[in-house]
Amino acid sequence: MKKKKKFPVWGILLIVLAVILLGVGAIFLYVQSKLNKINRVDTSQEEMLDPAEETFEVEDESKADGSADTIQPEDITWDTADIEVMNDKDVANILLIGQDRREGQGRQRSDAMIICSLNKKTNKIILTSVMRDMYVPIPGYSDNRINAAYQFGGMELLDQVIEESLGIHIDANVEVDFEGFVNSLASVGNINIELNEAEANYLNNNNSWVAQAGSDATGWNLQAGMNSLTPEQALAYARIRYVGNSDWERTDRQRRVIMAAFENVKGLGVGEWVSLADEIFPNLTTDMTNSQILGYVYTVVTNGMTEIESYRLPAEGTYTCETLRKGMEVLVPNLSKNAAAAKEYIYGSDAS
Repeated sequence: MKKKKKFPVWGILLIVLAVILLGVGAIFLYVQSKLNKINRVDTSQEEMLDPAEETFEVEDESKADGSADTIQPEDITWDTADIEVMNDKDVANILLIGQDRREGQGRQRSDAMIICSLNKKTNKIILTSVMRDMYVPIPGYSDNRINAAYQFGGMELLDQVIEESLGIHIDANVEVDFEGFVNSLASVGNINIELNEAEANYLNNNNSWVAQAGSDATGWNLQAGMNSLTPEQALAYARIRYVGNSDWERTDRQRRVIMAAFENVKGLGVGEWVSLADEIFPNLTTDMTNSQILGYVYTVVTNGMTEIESYRLPAEGTYTCETLRKGMEVLVPNLSKNAAAAKEYIYGSDAS
């Protein structure tokens, strides 16, 4: 009687390994297919605006004679000599850019700029708003509001301005426009935001621009206190500029929207995340590769980053409010002090 040949152990191991590799490969391809829905930009190929075409936003045309100006551009000096760029392998800085672009328009100014920092030393996510009216030097152009840098030269120029003016190295960028913001929030669902009375009244009576964008802005009946805001209401809330302390409070509102959305999604299961990705990813534009995105996701998940801190630049006591260029109202910062504040917010008090 012939003995049955035993299948060698190494053969079984090879089969098991092959099955595992096929499974991992299938998952990898599936994840890649999802990430490929994100729009990509090659920052080295972004079109630069001709410096001869640079523009300056003026709020009040009645001041066009320059009578209200408090300072002249040539009288502003920049204290950047002591600014050293902070670059820590345990901290990743992703710039979130919200541009004020409507359908049919090209690249516009960055209405919102938030540095999202993932700090593996503290296991915290730090959101640092950069106020759009901060007046800064822009390489290759005249000094201008920092939000002009994105319109003039895209992500790369804006990153350069933040690095040279605030000493913060930007590792990656994610951009969303007006329509994409609403679409993304629609996927997340309504978010819980506490409104004060002035905010609720303003939203109820100043939402005609939402209707112009094709959304139903009628019948808003928001109240002081906690509200469940629809995506359109959340966008309107994030854009409020004429209630409270102008753009100072607006940047606070923008960070509150992000934190509220994060609360909505952080407990989702795998299947829910996949569905969410299908809806959100097509609304985003980034300069990151798929592997970079997965790396940042891995950092957040494995380090259990659920605590968020938020800050704003320029920091209190480090700037003056000025009018220049015939009615252009800006914040002229002490860049050295703001670079020090940014490093403390993002890297900790022991940053050097």
